[in-house]
Amino acid sequence: MPRLPKLSLSLLVPACIFILYLGLVCGEYFYEHAELNEQLALRQSEQIQKDLFRMRHVVESSLLTQDLERIEQEVALVSTDQNMMVYVILDSGSEIQFANHIIWRESNATNVLEGYSADLHRTVITNNKPFLKVNFDRLSIQAYYPLNANSRYSYSNSVELIYLEYDIANVLSEAVDSLLKRFIEIWGIGALLLSLFCVMLHYLLIRPLTQLSQAAKNLDSPDFNTDIVCTSTELVNLRDYLNQVNGRLSRSKKRLNDAEQRWLFAVEGARNGIWDWCIATGDVFVSDRWKDILGYQPYELDNDYSVWESRLHRDDKAQVLNTLQNYINNQHEYYESVHRLRHKDGRYIWILDRGKIVEWDELGRPLRIIGTITDVSGDVKSQQITPDKQGHSGLTDLINRDVLADQLYDLQVLSRKTGQFSALLMINLDNFKLINDALGHQLGDRLLMQIAARLSGTFSSAGLVARLGADEFVILAKNFGNEIDQPSKRALALASEVRQLIGRGYTISEQNLSISARIGLVVFDGIESLEPQVLLARADSAMEQAKDSRSNGCAIYQPELDQNQVQPFKLQNELKLAIQNKQMSLVYQPVVDQAGQLNSIEVLMRWYHPQYGYINPRKFIASAELSDCIFELELWALDQVCELIQTLQQANATVPLMSLNVSSRHFHQDHFVNVVMNRINAAHVSATLFQFELSEDVFVVNANVARNKIAEFQRFGVNIAMDNFGGGSCAVHLLQGIRFSQVKLAAVYIEDIEYNPETFNIVNAIVEFATKLNFPVVAKQVENKQQLNLLTHAKCTWFQGYIISRPLAHDDIIQLIKTQLSLSVVP
Repeated sequence: MPRLPKLSLSLLVPACIFILYLGLVCGEYFYEHAELNEQLALRQSEQIQKDLFRMRHVVESSLLTQDLERIEQEVALVSTDQNMMVYVILDSGSEIQFANHIIWRESNATNVLEGYSADLHRTVITNNKPFLKVNFDRLSIQAYYPLNANSRYSYSNSVELIYLEYDIANVLSEAVDSLLKRFIEIWGIGALLLSLFCVMLHYLLIRPLTQLSQAAKNLDSPDFNTDIVCTSTELVNLRDYLNQVNGRLSRSKKRLNDAEQRWLFAVEGARNGIWDWCIATGDVFVSDRWKDILGYQPYELDNDYSVWESRLHRDDKAQVLNTLQNYINNQHEYYESVHRLRHKDGRYIWILDRGKIVEWDELGRPLRIIGTITDVSGDVKSQQITPDKQGHSGLTDLINRDVLADQLYDLQVLSRKTGQFSALLMINLDNFKLINDALGHQLGDRLLMQIAARLSGTFSSAGLVARLGADEFVILAKNFGNEIDQPSKRALALASEVRQLIGRGYTISEQNLSISARIGLVVFDGIESLEPQVLLARADSAMEQAKDSRSNGCAIYQPELDQNQVQPFKLQNELKLAIQNKQMSLVYQPVVDQAGQLNSIEVLMRWYHPQYGYINPRKFIASAELSDCIFELELWALDQVCELIQTLQQANATVPLMSLNVSSRHFHQDHFVNVVMNRINAAHVSATLFQFELSEDVFVVNANVARNKIAEFQRFGVNIAMDNFGGGSCAVHLLQGIRFSQVKLAAVYIEDIEYNPETFNIVNAIVEFATKLNFPVVAKQVENKQQLNLLTHAKCTWFQGYIISRPLAHDDIIQLIKTQLSLSVVP
């Protein structure tokens, strides 16, 4: 579309005013011209009509007296008017009897008069009505005027009509000239007045507007000036508004500059280098700090994409580029990678690279990404995270505990000197063993490297970040204040931030992984000098407390946690001896329908320790899952259940469904199906009597493999149930096509259902959803009548809990099955 030329108001406004004025004047002129013509023609027509009326009486009276000379004199008198073009008296045959020009006499009017019409002649005579016509094309007036028929004299050729043509050109011309002269005078006076108006308008409006426009152009420059004289309220308001905008702009620029300085300080202080990549052009801006991290001076590297890509380690390059491309294709929510870049001296350094898209085109395609790099080589080395000699990256050694012990001693000394509290955060990664076993140690090592880099890149400025064990990290933080409440709150806030950071997803070798963390905290002031192992043991106890669903994954150490508690780091060694020393046992809890009829039995493990007594199953099972003890424990439980089924069958009792809990880590072992089926077949019991309860986290990694194993077990006749249903650890679409024999409602809803009406609504929705998927719902851990009543109204299929039956010992469950007793359900 062509662009219109830009014109100044100094020209545009006067031009528009004069064009408008000229248009109005011309329109008025042509209107008056037309009106004047009509008036002149009308006036002349009236005069002609009066003259013709008088002429008719003259002709008629002259004919009566036979005074033809008088007619001749009257016609001659009319001929003296120079504007009279034609004036003739005609007879019935259109013959001219009298005329203002002698040569026309005795001639036929049709032949000598151009404007004459014989037909119109006949019409006028017939109707006996005069006819006058103003012909503006010929600039004349034509008249057909009939004579009185009764007055006709006995003349050889009787006359009956007067015909004339009167020239009005001269009259009109004089009038038009006079009109034009008058309009020229009016237009000239008006133009002078308009010129004066335009001059006044220029100084009062256009000139101040131009000055304000110029001031607005220099709004962000030192030349800005609004000392402009304005006469109208609108211009004064505009001037004041410009002053306000200039003030706000100056303040915004100052805030922006301050924010930029603070941002740069924060980035530099956090050891971050900045990069800005324009995807369309390939231009990459890198900050001086970015270049410094790689050992270069600011002038030594160009702003080009190849500057970054060419320095990627060849073993990391494919994965890094693939991760970046997946982010650009909107397959991931963010870009984050831990990889190596070549330093100027030829060595490779580990960096944590993060980026975010900040600009898109009109089609939603990314145009620009801004990110940072953080040198994490020092933190990686402190954790002994090194590249493997075979060319892949792995974790080869754990941190030297002596180094950590020294840091804990030093931190206690610092706390005593400054009078401020410090904190120890012990971080445990949930389900890491499962991910490591399912994906392989190489990818598991990559995941640990990325978590370590993410922690060190974010929290190293707050204190020491270290890796303590295969899936445990430690953060030592200082300067938390001198009042116990304040450090505790700050420590919990820091722990929550750590959990959120770890909880963000990871992409490793096309695998999208998610992992959560539990954190145990110890806050200390250094006054009581403690051995590092004591602090670590306390953090371990707090971390166990963080398993409680009400703790939100974080817990601060309390002294009462030490009472009658076996420390978790000792459990793994104790568990290895528990089965051999016959410390482990099984109990059986019935699952019944609303009528109290037994449907299935959940098999539960118990551990009685000679020194510590009964140990909470949550504690020792979680510890077993961190080692290989879980495999031995679950296979031992399977063998015990096989023996129980054999005993019941020998007694000809109807055997209910025996439900065993299987850890996700064990379920993902390659030979799990074969090992389990071999043991069931060796015991000569039916596979249909077994039900394996799986947690939702079985689908966290290798979801397709898990689905295939479930289908394989079901082909053998084994029932599969899902525990903790509705807990939120599993995406709903992963359940599509799986036939669960039971789903057990997440216990977190049962705990709150009697106090919170919203929880009851949620339970209703979950049960309804499961019913539509043909999943029978088990309400477990039902402890009182009010819970039972609400769950019954929610239409749960089966029920399990202390209000129905406590977990029964071996002999008691045999007796219950044999007698087929009905357990009360309805409150």
